[in-house]
Amino acid sequence: MRYLFIVLLLLNIGFFIWLERFSAIPQKTFTAVDPGIRSLVLLSELNDPSSGDSAIDSFNTQDNSHSREVINLRCFAAGPYRDEANVLTAAENIKSSVLKSTIRRLTTTQEAGYWVYIPALPSRAEALKKGRELAAAYVKDYYVVTSGNNENSISLGLYREPFNADNRVNQLKQKGFAVEKETRLEQWPEFWLDFSLGEDSEFDPQTLQSENIAVNEIICPGDKSS
Repeated sequence: MRYLFIVLLLLNIGFFIWLERFSAIPQKTFTAVDPGIRSLVLLSELNDPSSGDSAIDSFNTQDNSHSREVINLRCFAAGPYRDEANVLTAAENIKSSVLKSTIRRLTTTQEAGYWVYIPALPSRAEALKKGRELAAAYVKDYYVVTSGNNENSISLGLYREPFNADNRVNQLKQKGFAVEKETRLEQWPEFWLDFSLGEDSEFDPQTLQSENIAVNEIICPGDKSS
């Protein structure tokens, strides 16, 4: 009985091994993507005729629509605004009516007046001596500069109008003093509001125009049609 049990056990083991080795492996179905999802197309396959034209058509359609959008834009610049708060308010007011808006800050140089002066003398002592000569000639409103870039020069007045500065120069030259006139420059910030509209937009850019603010149509950034 014991030997019979061993023989049956060996037969079962041998039959199991035979099934595992010689039986056909069951085939499983595999889905690359979920239903309704387009298959992935590699860039290297775009020129492969076997991959079909759908990927190329899709790419060209997106590119062409973007090009048409750029061509149909109209771009404007409004300014100059002297106050940053004013340009920020204007940008906020047109925000819902434009496609895009940006604020540009520029620095402008303007004439702020005219300085009449005697150029810097070699030493402080000579500058003070020249000051006493001015006083002796009944010249008023002068100042000996004692520090800075114009040290040892003598200031004879700042004038807003060039006519008044020229009169001062002529009067001092008649008294025998070698004086000069220099234009004083100041830098001022100014702001411009750039914005773009679609070709069919109903917004009128000229609503931003005022006595000090001009609105001009400009070439759109990136527009190579001109």
